[in-house]
Amino acid sequence: MAFRLLRYEVQIWEAWHADHPNAKALPMIVPVVMYHGAAPWSAARTFAELLDVPAGVRPAVAPYLVQFAYVLHDLSAISDDELRNAARMTALAKLVALCFKHARTRADFIEILVRWMDVVREVARAPNGLKALVQVMRYILEVHEPIQREALEALMEREVGPQAKDAIVTAGQQLIQQGIQQGIQQERQRFQESLLRRLRQRFGDEVDAHVERRVAAASGEQLETWTMRVLSAATVAELLAD
Repeated sequence: MAFRLLRYEVQIWEAWHADHPNAKALPMIVPVVMYHGAAPWSAARTFAELLDVPAGVRPAVAPYLVQFAYVLHDLSAISDDELRNAARMTALAKLVALCFKHARTRADFIEILVRWMDVVREVARAPNGLKALVQVMRYILEVHEPIQREALEALMEREVGPQAKDAIVTAGQQLIQQGIQQGIQQERQRFQESLLRRLRQRFGDEVDAHVERRVAAASGEQLETWTMRVLSAATVAELLAD
């Protein structure tokens, strides 16, 4: 994780430097990891732990090595009561943390959620709270397979109100639309792969990286047109002509 965080930081700084080429200093980054696995966190907490440096040499070279630590928020080591009573967290942050901690793994998650209805109501009452609640409900429906949408709707309507039930309906609709879009994308990808196979069979080495990019960026209508031209076109350039 420490190595991955270093790569993320470098990418952020490179992008920032590209937009501020005359800057003499880089912006500060404080890396924070929120972990919600079942077992306690066991990865290295500092980048220095990843470096293979002999113990006798480390004190002498330490000032010249990349060294940083990251803030770890290990939900597996934090009780539900601690999350609920965290003074510096908003109601939404508490609810999201609870969902990260339990929604994927606890078969009784809806019973846990019942005990947190006061927090859910606080989220719903906040500015743009219902919009935020839609995303939380969407996460629950997506990762917690045993949960019944109807049971969740009934709970939210009873404890929060009809508007909260609407949030679950919206979340369910978003998931359905996401599934439709994923299906369209998968079908498009299969179409692209089929076209490239036929192009390689017909034109061999002419199908280079440039052709692959053209196919990847093509509209559905273009893909259909090019597929129809595979047998008649004399060259790849003729096939891809507008």
